[in-house]
Amino acid sequence: MTPKVIDKSIFDCGGKTLISLASDGSTLCVANKSGLAKVLQTEKPEEEPEVLETSKNLTSVHCDTNSSFILTTVEGDVYRYNFKNGKDQLLARFALPIRDSTLAHSGKIVVIGGDDLELALIELDGETPKKHTVKVVEQVSQLSCTSQTNILSVSYTNGVVQFFSLNSTKPNKVHEITSVIPANSYRDSTGNNALDAILDDSIDDSDDDEEEKKVKDPEFCDENRICTRAAWHPTGLHFALPSKDNNVQVYSIRDYKLERTLTTSTKYPSHFTDLQFDTLNGSYIASIDLNNVLVVWDWANAKVIYTDTFKNKLTNITWKVQKESNKLDLILSTWSGDVISIQDLVESTPNLEKEASKEGTGRSNLFVDSDISEGSDEEEQGDPNNDDGQEKESSKRKYHFDDEEDFIDDDDGAGYVAPKRPDNISTNYKQTNNRSHSGIVRTPNFHYGPISPGATPYGNSDRRYLTMNSIGYVVSVRNNDQNSVTVSFFDLGKFSEYHFEDLFGYDICSLNDRGTLFGQSKTGQIHYRPHSSLNANWTKSIPLQRGERITCVTATPKRINIGTSYGYLRTFNQFGVAISVEKMSPIVCMAAYEYKVFTVHYSVFHGVSYSLFEQSPSNLRYFQRECPLPIMLPQGNPEVDRAFDSDFTHFNPMGIKSIFFSIYGDPCIFGNDNVLLILSKWRSAMKSRWIPILDSNMEVWKMSGGKDSNDVHVWPLGLTYDTLNCILVKGKNPWPDFPLPLPSELEVRIPTLVKSQILQETKNKKKLRTEEGILDDEEEDGEGEGNEELEIPVNMAAEEEYLRAKVLSTLLNDTLDNDGELYGNEREILKGLTGEHDKSLLRLFADACAEQSSDKALSIAQELEQDRALNAAMKISERAELMTLVKKINTLREARFEQQQ
Repeated sequence: MTPKVIDKSIFDCGGKTLISLASDGSTLCVANKSGLAKVLQTEKPEEEPEVLETSKNLTSVHCDTNSSFILTTVEGDVYRYNFKNGKDQLLARFALPIRDSTLAHSGKIVVIGGDDLELALIELDGETPKKHTVKVVEQVSQLSCTSQTNILSVSYTNGVVQFFSLNSTKPNKVHEITSVIPANSYRDSTGNNALDAILDDSIDDSDDDEEEKKVKDPEFCDENRICTRAAWHPTGLHFALPSKDNNVQVYSIRDYKLERTLTTSTKYPSHFTDLQFDTLNGSYIASIDLNNVLVVWDWANAKVIYTDTFKNKLTNITWKVQKESNKLDLILSTWSGDVISIQDLVESTPNLEKEASKEGTGRSNLFVDSDISEGSDEEEQGDPNNDDGQEKESSKRKYHFDDEEDFIDDDDGAGYVAPKRPDNISTNYKQTNNRSHSGIVRTPNFHYGPISPGATPYGNSDRRYLTMNSIGYVVSVRNNDQNSVTVSFFDLGKFSEYHFEDLFGYDICSLNDRGTLFGQSKTGQIHYRPHSSLNANWTKSIPLQRGERITCVTATPKRINIGTSYGYLRTFNQFGVAISVEKMSPIVCMAAYEYKVFTVHYSVFHGVSYSLFEQSPSNLRYFQRECPLPIMLPQGNPEVDRAFDSDFTHFNPMGIKSIFFSIYGDPCIFGNDNVLLILSKWRSAMKSRWIPILDSNMEVWKMSGGKDSNDVHVWPLGLTYDTLNCILVKGKNPWPDFPLPLPSELEVRIPTLVKSQILQETKNKKKLRTEEGILDDEEEDGEGEGNEELEIPVNMAAEEEYLRAKVLSTLLNDTLDNDGELYGNEREILKGLTGEHDKSLLRLFADACAEQSSDKALSIAQELEQDRALNAAMKISERAELMTLVKKINTLREARFEQQQ
């Protein structure tokens, strides 16, 4: 295979020219500093290109979609041009020059850097671009980002490279490399320095003056050409830096350690002007330098496979994958308005490191087994799991997509699920008697699949959250034949983000403050990775029966638990040593806290249940064993389940968004109805009960001013005393997208409020304010109506506050009685709850006295806990002239005093 070099003139006027290839691989944007851009169809070179007028003096160009590109300029402008409709949009404007830009999150965000000592992140997916800025300590030289691991590299003019995680909306610095790339400052002057560079170049190549295309651009000088940006491997797990020693250094993102150093065999090595991994498998690195020498390496073997020298002064390069082929082309742009294409340069092969890893594990046929053939998580959920063996398996897997909505079979006719549509009945019945309907036998089906707390489906993207909690989150990104995994944390001062290449397709995960446990539901492989490099990773295989799947895993610093669809619960210590095996009802999800384990079961015959037990070193103690769990499963009926999402239900048939323990060790569950339940008095089977402590739909309704909003959702992380840590999700999908918004907090609120009553009270209050003439300007103009959070009437709020203080006191008292103080401030918190309890009751007591309802007031007084609160109730009764009530409360005080003696 001999590469073919094609030199094509795009701009006759010459000048600095930059290129960018769209993600479809067939659209090449070529932009020139003179203020013109042309859009070429690489698969149809005979077609005339689209021509657009753009801003002059460009510094970078990137195709963010298949129909638009982002362009930055020395003047500080950021434009977005749509070459389908010819429209342009000014995204941002800065006072100082912009040096570079890069795209993040699959083109949803563009990152801008320059001389302003700040990074700007501009969101592109909305109608109006939103800009966020991050201060930096040095001028930005160049930028690059990998969409696989969401890591942004920022090269500064002082030779420092910093790496930021973009998994959340606020970039977080994760690493820094110094003394590798060249320190380089741009030169914006147009005087003798630029002229000297041109003259020097002419002297050096005097023998080829007639052939060489001269560059007369005053911007042309070495300082404005040197490349300092990191080049990213397509998996995001490696990056390459152009070093100040004129070689290429390849690093691993896992520990930011140097893995390869690539050197050239050129006679006069010089600084690089661009550096890129091939975009297919990342097997090759291409570079160009100040001497216009192109070098292509097989970087895994540190071998040069192609080199060439050009007369043109080169600016940047991009790889292009030939359609229906593994062959790679390379496209180069120049300072003279030409574009050079090198066709059939190399044929891409899978990364050698990856192949070696697969062979080393002895699991090269991991996803080829006929019983556990490879498929996405969504496909896996759609494969009916016929556990009773009444149906024979066909040679090929059959997907009953028409049966996805009704994943639970009402086999006993109890009516706990919505009726099936008539046209779906035939797919779930076996006709044993053609004459009688009574001969129809129903086979119960349920699609057991991996469910981790906070896990999300892929949806329409190539990435998803494997798990999410108050500690952090784990992201899996699908590549061609393997995944890349990123473990991120909210507390960056305590933990450091890390990445690794996932060759086994882990689809289930558990994250704690010591390490991360991964599992592959179909093969039974589990893998534990401590956050600290001082401890070793370990991998085990769990025996699975035919059709059995791992459905959930948990990891605490004390124990590791694995639950399966057949009800096997396997327990290991933190080093992978087996401790116990137990059989129970099929397990669908699980959470753990130290030695305590909270499991949720589902059986088509027994419904949803839960177990709660403790696996201490001395004994195994069950607090609750397969008791009914009062959660609502997805119904698919808009009248019952307004927030029903078929994609999420297909991924997670139980609709359980997360289960976890509160910081005081109480089990919590956040289900399909978006209500947070907490288990009270769980140490006693006869006293335990599930208490709803937060209806997130109601809280969203209040925050939106009393409007029913379907585009704001609450995604739970964990419960801290009286506050739910969560992610507020905006958009159609109920699960969080990328980048992850910053965590929010919602105070727990016992569901006692009625929407219609709140709206009526608000309306009456506004009417009264109108009559008294005390409306503010916004209320008079109607502005802000429905936009501000609703104010709850005092009497309604007092009732909720009373119940909340009572519930929280019960939970905390139970913890103190059994576990003692965990954090040292529980007694103080309990004292404050008692005060809140009595204050809210006194407000209700005052309302009852105002209504002259003595009996109601007395019943409220009997709930007061402190003597001073009873004394206050007597004074309120005296003001209301309810003397009989005063005597009864006084009698109550005396009776309590005698009991205390």
